[in-house]
Parts: sequence; structure tokens; C-alpha cells
Amino acid sequence: MSLSYTISVENNRGANTNYAVFMEPPEFTRTRETFMNVWFTSFVPYGGNFEVRTGNDYFPWVGTVPTRPAPGVIVNSGMSLLGNLGTSSSPGSTFDMKVIENFPTLTEVSPTAVTGAVQVNTGDDFSVPNNTYLVGLAKVNNRGQVAPVASIAPINNEKIQISPKMKFLVSESQQVPGEIVDYSAVARDGAVIDFADGPGRGKYYARAAQGSDGRFTVTYYDNFGDD
Repeated sequence: MSLSYTISVENNRGANTNYAVFMEPPEFTRTRETFMNVWFTSFVPYGGNFEVRTGNDYFPWVGTVPTRPAPGVIVNSGMSLLGNLGTSSSPGSTFDMKVIENFPTLTEVSPTAVTGAVQVNTGDDFSVPNNTYLVGLAKVNNRGQVAPVASIAPINNEKIQISPKMKFLVSESQQVPGEIVDYSAVARDGAVIDFADGPGRGKYYARAAQGSDGRFTVTYYDNFGDD
């Protein structure tokens, strides 16, 4: 069943500003450095607001970076395919990553991903240590584009399980879509909207209001219009 979630971001801080929206990085099979990207951005005048609407659609993604991945590096090329998360009755979508002419590609294969995950298999067609190719997750942004939200630098011959969580972050930002950011700074200063755990579990609408002190207040409602 397709679910829909809405986040309303309100600017009550006393001045015009720009906001960036992020999705909580998914869990990857192995513990390693995870890179979170700006999902999309929006200018909002004082007293204005904008809405983020998303569902349980997930796109395994592969792409490249022009230099070693780190905060400030912009990811602007890649490929994604829609995947289905694994359930107790059927495995999740699985894809083979292949590098063709230095460009990473995805091909869907027989599903083997565990419950709550999709899977990407790498081969031995790129060099390690790898500071060029990324494997991660993407979602449709506010412009209808499939944009990366988080990734890792894979190694050869790896079966990567990617388990997303319906959790988001919003912060004031001058960053651009696709830019890798410092997760800890965003989580410290921004709003955290979690539809998977805590007071947001089972809710489908959240309001994130930034006050004059720069802090965010997040309130959850059962559905859009309940406020």
C-alpha cells in the first residue's frame, strides 16, 4: 500500500531565509562512513511556508563524485531504479552495479534483499580504495526529480543491503541540492521529523516551525488538515 507523508516548514524567525531538506541516511549492511546529501532546497520569506510531500517509494542509486566524498562535495550524476522493500513473504528488489565507460549503472536481477531493505551487488570493475563511485538511496524531490539522499563508497564484490527509515531533517542552509553535508551539524541545528519512531510514529503530517530564536518546533498530526 502506498503511503503519503506531508511536512509543512514554516518561517517565523523574523527574516527571509533558505531551507534545505534531508532524508535520514538508511542503514547499510556494513558500518562505514555514510554521506548525506541535500535532497532539495527552498527559499521561504518571513511568514511563509512550504510543504514536503513524499511516500514509501525508494530508489536504489549509484553515482560518482569528482573528488573524495566529503562535506561540500556535490554529487550531480548517477542512475537510479525504483525498488521494493523486502517483506516477510517476499524478498526485496536487488540490483547489480556495473561500471560502463566509467559510469556506474544498475540492472535489476532476481530479488534477494532482506525484510525492509533493497540490495545492490557490486562487482570487481572499479579500483579500490574507491573514492569515485557511490551506492545509496534516492527519492523523488519537490521538482519531480529522483535525487540522491545518502550513500556510501562501496568495495568490490559486495552485497549491500539498504534499509531506509521514514525520517527527515530540515535546516536553514545556503547549500545546493546534491551537496554532501555534515550530518551532526544538521541534526544539531535543524528540525528532525521522524514518522518511524517516537511521537511521529503512525502520523502522516508534521509541522516544523522555526521561531525567532532560530529553533524549530515539530508537531505531529494524524493527517493533513488536522491542525
